[in-house]
Amino acid sequence: MKRGVCVVLFCALLVLLTVTACGIPHPESGMDTPAETPVPTEAVSESDTVEAIPVSTPVSTPVPLPTAPPTVPPTPAPTEVVERDPVITLVGGDSIEVDASFSFSDPGYFADDYLGNNITSRIQVSGEVVPYKVGSYSITYSVTDDGGRSTTVVRHVEVVPVVMPDIIMPPEKTVYLTFDDGPCSYTKQLLDVLKKHDAKATFFIIGERGNIDIIKRAYEEGHAIGVHTYTHEYKQIYKNEQAFFDDFWKTQEVIKEATGSYTHIFRFPGGSANTASRRNKGIMTRLTKIMEDMGYRYFDWNVSAGDAGGGATTSGEVKNRVVSGLKRHADYAVVLQHDIHLHSVKAVDSILTWGEEHGYTFLALDLTSPVVHSEVQN
Repeated sequence: MKRGVCVVLFCALLVLLTVTACGIPHPESGMDTPAETPVPTEAVSESDTVEAIPVSTPVSTPVPLPTAPPTVPPTPAPTEVVERDPVITLVGGDSIEVDASFSFSDPGYFADDYLGNNITSRIQVSGEVVPYKVGSYSITYSVTDDGGRSTTVVRHVEVVPVVMPDIIMPPEKTVYLTFDDGPCSYTKQLLDVLKKHDAKATFFIIGERGNIDIIKRAYEEGHAIGVHTYTHEYKQIYKNEQAFFDDFWKTQEVIKEATGSYTHIFRFPGGSANTASRRNKGIMTRLTKIMEDMGYRYFDWNVSAGDAGGGATTSGEVKNRVVSGLKRHADYAVVLQHDIHLHSVKAVDSILTWGEEHGYTFLALDLTSPVVHSEVQN
């Protein structure tokens, strides 16, 4: 019985404590429960302090924005290929102007069909340009593609004369000594004499003789080098225009080898008034114009030494003929001599001495020198 009483009392005490802790007014008293007296907090020593554990801040990973799907361009509607005739293109245009010369080179052309295929190799070219003859010419170009479509175009070519420098008249008593048919061993002796008198001369050479070193020396010492001929064979040279050109150009190559450049002065074999060319009627009339149109000046002579063909056979005779001629041409004189004849070469020293004593000047020919032309006989 005592044990039961104790249990009842314990339960009652427990209820009372619960009501008091929760601030619930006692049902019997009807009065507010006084506030709890704060219990003093026990001091915490420094050794009892718990160290704070750092908390890591989570790093936010950027989330990529969704990529828009690629835009697919609309497929163009197929273009219909329009069939057309082939096209020919002329390089330089359908009308050109060229200087008269020994040869003509077409500036070029090409062609393609309507599919863009190159069909240049199928172009057929007709027509002719005579490059050394001043005049108007036409060249026709035609092409046909795989489908049988054809095109034809025409190019107009105008061959015009080369513009030449003006002739400059020299002072009075100017002498142009010219020597044909060399060079040879005598030419070296002649060059020594010219150098002694500080006089200049012109050499119209025969190309097949060679002697490049002599030509080179003459050029480097201030003398003029001109074309005479390569073979001096009249029958072959004046056979036709092309034969003359071939002979002329072979000599040009010799001159270029010796001097480094071509010349633009020359003397016709036999001179422009020769009769050896009569087997080809009118060729000298044609050649004199053609060569001038191509930019070359030819020189005949107005004083002859008579040192060829059984004329003057001694140095004294050569000198007398030359001096006599100079007296007749007080303005200017173009003298014909031949350096392949020793007696003519030996006369030069006395000719120069006489000229110096009488106020003459001895110069080399060039494109500005006054021309001396004989009357063409053919």
